[in-house]
Amino acid sequence: MNIRTINHHFSVSGVLTRDDMDALAEAGVTTLINGRPDYEEPDQIPDAILQRWAREAGLDYYFVPVVSGNYNEQEVATFGQILLKAKGRVHAICRTGTRVLHLWALARLAQGLSQQEIKLAGDRAGVDLDGVLLTYQNRTFEAQHLH
Repeated sequence: MNIRTINHHFSVSGVLTRDDMDALAEAGVTTLINGRPDYEEPDQIPDAILQRWAREAGLDYYFVPVVSGNYNEQEVATFGQILLKAKGRVHAICRTGTRVLHLWALARLAQGLSQQEIKLAGDRAGVDLDGVLLTYQNRTFEAQHLH
């Protein structure tokens, strides 16, 4: 399991095993978010099994499936609400961890965290978040001005 720690409250990774979930729980994680839609790959572990494993490990579990690079306001808001109501550390998964890091960045931006702070968190994780922030802001601006 290749975990990228974003801050003391949030981390991301790719695919997890059942044992990984136990290890996360032992390390203080209380909430797991799965951002990967089912059936992206033929051998992918489906959401229903991940949910069962998470619950068996004592983790709160949420399924927020998104297509990489195509994040809408509802998905971002849902992800942000999960972050706000989590009672402890949150870990999020997708194929590589990048997609859920993007969701974190967009949710935190909507909640008022500065772009500079978000960019620094991405830099520490080895992911440039400038592009996803700019693309999302442009898409949101355009959608608001088309109506």
